[in-house]
Amino acid sequence: MATFPDVSITDLEAAYAAWPGISDAKTALWALILRVRIERAAACLPGSVIAAPPDISMVERRLHLSIGEPGLTPTDHVRRLGRVAAAVGAYSAICELLHGRNPDPTPPFQDVAAWTVAVDALESELNIVRPATTAHPPKARSVPTAPVP
Repeated sequence: MATFPDVSITDLEAAYAAWPGISDAKTALWALILRVRIERAAACLPGSVIAAPPDISMVERRLHLSIGEPGLTPTDHVRRLGRVAAAVGAYSAICELLHGRNPDPTPPFQDVAAWTVAVDALESELNIVRPATTAHPPKARSVPTAPVP
């Protein structure tokens, strides 16, 4: 059984906020935080979805099982399917990045922003309440442009 490390998401986000450097150097760190959030979401699924004890193994399978959670209407199933598919896609891309299978170790801002939206939607779908945080995903720096004559 794989268990998640004894560190809170709040602590990880505080470390991210305190990490020196410009935001584009911190995108991989934010991706790590997103991965932990997805794994924690998969680990806290109710016993009506998966009878196995909470852990972070088979994250994709656990999330896919949540689509068939008892009590959901057909509309709820469709909505959850979309949110789980987005989160599983984000999780796969993040794992590729963090395991070094992506040639660029620094993910683009657009990817990180899309992954953040997917994870936020998954947590909302699974009724996971997160405390307010001061850490925010990295944003692309605005590049000044020359005025048009």
